[in-house]
Amino acid sequence: MEKTEKQTQAPKEFVILSKEELAAMRKEAAEIGAKAALEKLEEEKKKMHSKAVDRRLHNTKLLLRNYRMLKENSENSIFGRSQMKESAADILCSMMNLYDDEVIVDAIKRSASRTAIMVTHIEAMIGIYQTFCEKSSSLDVRRYEVIYDMYISDEIMSAKDIAKKQNMSKENVYSDLKIAIERLSALLFGVDGLKVQ
Repeated sequence: MEKTEKQTQAPKEFVILSKEELAAMRKEAAEIGAKAALEKLEEEKKKMHSKAVDRRLHNTKLLLRNYRMLKENSENSIFGRSQMKESAADILCSMMNLYDDEVIVDAIKRSASRTAIMVTHIEAMIGIYQTFCEKSSSLDVRRYEVIYDMYISDEIMSAKDIAKKQNMSKENVYSDLKIAIERLSALLFGVDGLKVQ
């Protein structure tokens, strides 16, 4: 004879809780849920900040790679800087919402005033970085010289040329560039450009 489904189930157990115990359980469950939600929110916030910092570093490299062309474009434009209506911060902010490098550069080149603003901003921040490095250490001076030779100077130099000039390896050139770009990114984009470990 087969047992029916009701016969095979284990007997149900009931627990009797006072109102205070039930309230305490609800409170503890709510606290656990809230803590988990806050942890998840903080984790997402860190991811978003990290992505934004990565984007700023990428955009700093993009501006540096295109600096000579932007400078030439601004020097050869018909319109002067007196027509500027945007600030460097406005342009940098708009860059953060674009993800195609060509579109970003074209957006900057689109108007003479935008190009002039960005070139002026880059030059000002490079000047501040140079001053910081000169007051710091010989290693920082070398990092400034590496980034200047790679992206800013009129003479175009490769990593190999810079390594030879500085009497170091190409790997050290790239290491110096990485650190210099991170520091310059903080200057270009402000405190939001800092990578927090």
